[in-house]
Amino acid sequence: MGSDDLFHKHKLRTAASLRREEAKKAPYDRVLIVCEGEKTEPNYLEEIRDAYRLNTANIDICGEECGSDPLSVVNHAIKKYKKDKGYDRVYCVIDRDKHTNFNAAMDKLRSTKLGKDVKFIAVVSIPCFEFWLLLHFGYTTRQFCAPDNASNCDLVLQELRKKGIPGYDKGAQNIYTLTKAKLFDAIGYAKQLQKYNQDTGTNNPSTNMYELIEYLITLNSRPS
Repeated sequence: MGSDDLFHKHKLRTAASLRREEAKKAPYDRVLIVCEGEKTEPNYLEEIRDAYRLNTANIDICGEECGSDPLSVVNHAIKKYKKDKGYDRVYCVIDRDKHTNFNAAMDKLRSTKLGKDVKFIAVVSIPCFEFWLLLHFGYTTRQFCAPDNASNCDLVLQELRKKGIPGYDKGAQNIYTLTKAKLFDAIGYAKQLQKYNQDTGTNNPSTNMYELIEYLITLNSRPS
């Protein structure tokens, strides 16, 4: 068999594969979500994707391969988008904590233009993602400021274990299942806190995770 025939068959197989992939996609946005956390955030967001029956071909969530600091997350998101420009939105889920390259990451995200009409969005929690979980158990404006090089996030973890999820640790699973009954309370508290922060000029604590969650659950509003 000649090389031309092999090349032709390869092209046919590739085209067929692409057609199958297109058939799997649902008729709503394709979304890339790149997380700083290796397991916690991806696990949580995958649970929401499953609960609201969102298509895995539409909602692409990654974490472990993305790096463990804000700039690595932004760089990974840009690199992944360049390999597949079919996304309508790209989200970077980032913790502030005490990362030294947080500002550089935010500057790069804001200055980077992906495709035409593609939204490149930062989802930032201060100090960390677990503050979003803490809001499920009540409203607070308490600042989380650990001394010296200690992690601000550790203070949030302590509070979360005390007030909401005893024994919680990074990488935990089934967190959405444990908190979903209070999801809309958390969304309301996050919005209330956002207004408080705007009025007071503060941002510790804060999270706009609710914006990503609200967007996801409206894509295909059929929760299980």
